[in-house]
This record gives sequence, structure tokens and C-alpha cells, in this order.
Amino acid sequence: MNNNRRLIFSAVEIVLGAALVLGVRLTGGDSLWLGMGGALIAVAALQLVFGLRYRADADYREKVDVEARDERSAFLRARAWAWAGYGSVFVGGIATIVFMILGREELFTLCGSGVCLIMVLYWISFLVLKKKY
Repeated sequence: MNNNRRLIFSAVEIVLGAALVLGVRLTGGDSLWLGMGGALIAVAALQLVFGLRYRADADYREKVDVEARDERSAFLRARAWAWAGYGSVFVGGIATIVFMILGREELFTLCGSGVCLIMVLYWISFLVLKKKY
């Protein structure tokens, strides 16, 4: 996505977040939606600031472009995703056991299902990548 589209998308996200916040304020709705609207505004505003900086500052643009295309950064991103996957499986597995011991059936079922889903996605990804490479 080019920089102009990103800027437009960020502006639209800010408007949607503001509409969500305003709608909740006017209707007295749930604070969950208020928080989601506020978070959407905050994230979109940061993206807009970074997009404007990218457009205006040539040194920053070069730094961002180099980092996005750098092989070392790609390797580090892949390793970070792998570690995050390992960590989520271990934390989910431990949480499943703890909730089982505590007798919290709904929570250990949820955690166990999450671990199962991650493992199924891993297995499918492995099979696809095995054929591709």
C-alpha cells in the first residue's frame, strides 16, 4: 500500500473511532466500545504521524525502507514469530493444566482449544511450506 493510501486509511480510521466514541457517548452504550473507539483513534493517529514523517523526512524514509527490506530484519521477524508461537503454546498448556487442577472447566477448555488450534495451524503451515520448499 503506498503512502497516500496509508494516510487516507489512517484518517478514515480516526473518523470511525471518533464516530464510535461519539455514538457510545450519545447512546450511553458499553464502555468496551468506548475503549475500542479510543484505541482506534490512538493507533490511527500514530500511523498518521509516522506516515507524515515518512513523507516529509528523506532520511527517515530511507531508514524505514532499508529496515523493511533488510534480510537480517526479515530473519529476526521470523524468529520472533517462532518464539511467540512457542511461548503461546507453553503458556496455554500450563494454563490448561492449572485451570484443570482448579476445576475451572470453561477456562481449561478454552485454553486447551487455543493450544489445539495453534498446533493445527502449525501442522497445516508445515505441510504447505514442505510442498513449497
